[in-house]
Amino acid sequence: MEQEARLDAKSGLYPQKMLESLLDGELLRARRYPSPIALLYIGLCFVESPSPEIMESAHSYLTNILLTGLREVDMPGYYQGNYLIVMPESDAGGARKAAQRLVEEFHGKRVTRELKEFGVSICAGVAFHPGGDEITADEMLSRASSALWEAHRRGPRTLVEFDELKGRRNKKQ
Repeated sequence: MEQEARLDAKSGLYPQKMLESLLDGELLRARRYPSPIALLYIGLCFVESPSPEIMESAHSYLTNILLTGLREVDMPGYYQGNYLIVMPESDAGGARKAAQRLVEEFHGKRVTRELKEFGVSICAGVAFHPGGDEITADEMLSRASSALWEAHRRGPRTLVEFDELKGRRNKKQ
């Protein structure tokens, strides 16, 4: 009951402020009891400017996928106009598999009520931390945001892990 009161009544996802609070708590746990944590940051990618109906339908479809396609312990919600999933006890491989599954599941689906296809897909950024070491929510969010930004830059149906970016930056130095 208390959990439901914290969720957005219309969508069933966490609002941004609640998601930030949950992330802070999970990071404390990941530091104290060294355990992995991952963030998936997901954004919609449209081929052309969508109508309000297409936009609403795409958001509704993605929300449904998030509510039915994640583990019970995962915490999906809204974050800065996109979707963020806090994944406690998830290593880099598990987070990548979950993100890839979501990208694939969303791709190619019809998102209008008239069942017409529209050029929409999702991109995902993944940030992972093994736990134990000091890391802040801002650092994790920044990593996930950088990965999502790069995924959008690369194009539809793209999944980018922050560690890929970190490796590329180190090679340039």
